[in-house]
This record gives sequence, structure tokens and C-alpha cells, in this order.
Amino acid sequence: MKKMIKASFTIEAVFVMPIVLFTMVSIIFLSFFLHDYCRLQGITDHVLHKAIINLKQEGDIKTGRVNYDLIDKGLIRKSLEGSYDREKEIEAYLTKILSKGFLTTRVTDVQASVETLKVYIKVEGRFESPIKGLPGVNSLVKPIVIELGGRYHNPSDTVRISEVILDTGSKVKGYDELMDKLRGLIKR
Repeated sequence: MKKMIKASFTIEAVFVMPIVLFTMVSIIFLSFFLHDYCRLQGITDHVLHKAIINLKQEGDIKTGRVNYDLIDKGLIRKSLEGSYDREKEIEAYLTKILSKGFLTTRVTDVQASVETLKVYIKVEGRFESPIKGLPGVNSLVKPIVIELGGRYHNPSDTVRISEVILDTGSKVKGYDELMDKLRGLIKR
């Protein structure tokens, strides 16, 4: 005698299996996305920290070596040099590190901005579906944008800037009159 299987099991499997498979694939995609997001955040944070240290110490961002000849250059020389070269150096280093190690994310843009005592880094990435038959998944996920900024303090620059401001301010016409008025306001 043959055992008969009820058709209801087959019908139930037809409805349940796609839900189970969709859930498994979604969890796998989510884990890929989270891996790449955390890696992108960690690398960007590491490079920002390294850039701040190397900007303060006038070092090479790739090797970490300090160039002692450049440490004590004057304020005017620093301001005339600009930060374009330092920005390009940070961007190139970050692009090199971000070129590998991601599962499904492609880095689309890397920007660095160096100001007097601040550094900003912005990295954009795009999630790409590892399964070529699912092009709609890419449009559902927003681009990953990591924006970080940090400050670095260089005491010798702060003293130099303060000296320039104080010397310039004391030579302005009407400085003594303005100071007398301010002292009068403070006494009231």
C-alpha cells in the first residue's frame, strides 16, 4: 500500500518557502551592507586621526615619519603654502586604503578639506547587489555618506597668531579711545 501525502502540505510549502528564502537573502544582504558600512566608517575615522596627528607634527601620512625640517616653519610661510597638497595627500591615501576589502560597496567619492586648525573628510559609497539578477535592490538603498571632522591644536601657531593680532590691534588708529570706552563700560 502506498502512503498518501495530503496536498495541503504542498500548497503550504508553496506559500511559505518564498517567504523563508526572501528572509534569508535579506539577512545576508543586510549583513553585507553592515560589514561595508562599519569598515568604511572605521577606515575613515582612522585616516582622520592619522591626518590630524601628521598635520600637527608635519609628518608623512603614509609612513608616519616626521619631517623635522618643516616643524618650525613660520606662520607666514604656512599661510602662503596653502593646504591643497595636504588635502590631495589625504585623499590619495584614503582612496588607496578604500580600494579593497568591501563585499558589496563601491566607493564613489573621497574628499578632504584642511583648514587652519580643522580637518574634514567626506566619503561616499554605493551599495551594489552581488546578485546580477536583482538590479532593483541598488535603487532601494541610499548612498552611504560618512562625514567626519576633527580639530588639531598646534600651540606654536596659536601663539604666533595671537602675537600678530595683538601687535596689529595695538597699532590701529583710535585703539586707545576704544579701550578707554570699553574700560568705562566694564566699571559701570
